[in-house]
Amino acid sequence: MSNIAPSILGIDVGTSSLKAVLYSIDGQIISIVNEKYSYETCKTGWAEIDPEVWWEAFKKAMTSLRKSGISLDQIQSIAFTGQMHSAVLLDRKDNVICPSILWLDRRAIKETEELQSMFQIPLYQLNSTYTISKLLWIYKNRNDITERISKIIWPKDFLRWKMTGQYYTDRTEAYGSGLYDWEKNTWAIDRIAAVGLKPKAMPTIQPASHDGGTIHKHIADELGFSESIKVVIGMGDMAALIGGAPPKQGRVVCSLGSSSMIFTTIESSKIISVPNDALYKLNMENYHLFGGVSSTTGAAIMWFYENILSGLENKIEFNEWIHEALEIEPGSDGVCFIPYLTGERSPYWSDDIRGGFYGLKLSHDKRHLARAVLEGIAYSLKHLLDLYEESGVIVKELALAAGGIRTPGLLQIIADVCQKDVFVYAGQETVTRVLFALSKENLGLGNFENNLMSTFNKPEIVNHSKQNKLAYEKVYSNYLKFSKFASSLN
Repeated sequence: MSNIAPSILGIDVGTSSLKAVLYSIDGQIISIVNEKYSYETCKTGWAEIDPEVWWEAFKKAMTSLRKSGISLDQIQSIAFTGQMHSAVLLDRKDNVICPSILWLDRRAIKETEELQSMFQIPLYQLNSTYTISKLLWIYKNRNDITERISKIIWPKDFLRWKMTGQYYTDRTEAYGSGLYDWEKNTWAIDRIAAVGLKPKAMPTIQPASHDGGTIHKHIADELGFSESIKVVIGMGDMAALIGGAPPKQGRVVCSLGSSSMIFTTIESSKIISVPNDALYKLNMENYHLFGGVSSTTGAAIMWFYENILSGLENKIEFNEWIHEALEIEPGSDGVCFIPYLTGERSPYWSDDIRGGFYGLKLSHDKRHLARAVLEGIAYSLKHLLDLYEESGVIVKELALAAGGIRTPGLLQIIADVCQKDVFVYAGQETVTRVLFALSKENLGLGNFENNLMSTFNKPEIVNHSKQNKLAYEKVYSNYLKFSKFASSLN
C-alpha cells in the first residue's frame, strides 16, 4: 500500500455516476475514481433508481482506490455531496421501501400545480424536480408506500447514514425538498402533512461542516477505513455555487452540468426584486447569493449527440461532431435553438414549456443544428445575465466550471455571446473542493472560507471577441422572441 500522508476524501453521488476525489491536506488532488451506473426509465418522463446502487458504487470506488495503492486508513475525513431532490424512503426497520424517484423525473407536474395552489410557495422553491411533488404523487398513487415511510433522506445522506447510522441532513437538501420553510428556517409542518407524513420522518438538520456520526466498525473493517475517520455532514451539489470560483461581488459563477446553476455574491442587505422570481436570493455557508437555474444545458448537448446524431448512418465521435459544428459561422446562419427540453426553471419556472429549432431553411444541415445547440446554451445564460443587470446587479466577470467546460469551443461561444471574458478557476472539481474545505474545518485546520480560497489556482481566461458580436446579437434578439413565444404556449 502507498504510504501517503493523511488525506481527505470527497464523494459526489451523481445522477449517472459516483465520483471519489482524494485530496492531500494542502488541497492537491491525489486521485479521482468514477463508478458509472444507470437509472430506470420504465415510463416516459420517469426516472428512478435503487438507492443500493449508490452504495455498491461507493464500495467499488473504495476498492479501486485500494487497488491503486492508496491506504484508506490514512484518510482522516470523508464528506459527501450529490444530486438533490431524489429522496430515499426508509421503513421502520430502516429498509429501503422503493426505488428513489430522481430529480429529473417529471411524473409530478400535476401535483406541483396542486401544491402551488395550496401553499402559494415562491416558484423557485417548488417545481416538479423537488421532493415534495414526488411525495404527493406517491401519496395519491401509491399510498401503500406512504404508509410505510418512517424516514426520508437524500442520496449523500443515505451513504453517510449507511456508514454511521445517524439520521442527518444539511440545509441545502432542506432547501431543495420543498418541505422546508425558507423564511422560518424550519421544516414546514403543513407541507409535510399534505403529503401524508409526520414531522418525525424528517432528518435533523446539521451545519455542513459538523460531524455526521462515528463510522460503524464493520464498515470500517470492510472498506479499510480507520475507525477514527471523521465523517462530515457535507451538502448537496448546489455546493458548486461557491466551488466554481472564488465568491466575489461582480463575479457570476456558472456551473455547467446537465443543468446549470448561475449565481453571484451580493450584500446581505441588498433588496432585489425580479418579476416571476426569475432569479432569487439564497444563503449558503455565510455567503449571500443571487441567481437562478437553467434546466437543460449539458443535457441538451448529449441529447443532440445521442438522440439525433446517433441515428445517422455513419457513427460520429463526440468531439468530431463538435468540430464540424464549429466549421459553421457564428450565428448558425440564423438557426436558433431553445434548450427547454425538460421545461425550464429560470426565468420561466414552467414544467410545460418546450424547446425547439427556429429559423430553419433547406440549405441547413446537421452542422447548423449542432452549432445552434451550443449557441442556444449560451443564449440561455445571457438571458439570465441580462436579468442580473436589469435588477441592478453588476456583472463584471463570468466564471465557468464543471463538466461542460470540456466541450470544445463552448467557452469561446459563451464569451462571445455574452461579450464577457470567461474565467476558469476550478475546472470540473467544483463540489468536492467545497467538501475539502468543510472537512478541513471539521478537523480544526482553519476556517471554511480560507480553506476554500486556498484551493483555487490562477484562472485560465477565454477572451471575448467583438468580431462576432453583431452575428450573435441578431440571433439572440430572435432567441428572446422565440423564448417568450414558447412560454405563451403552455
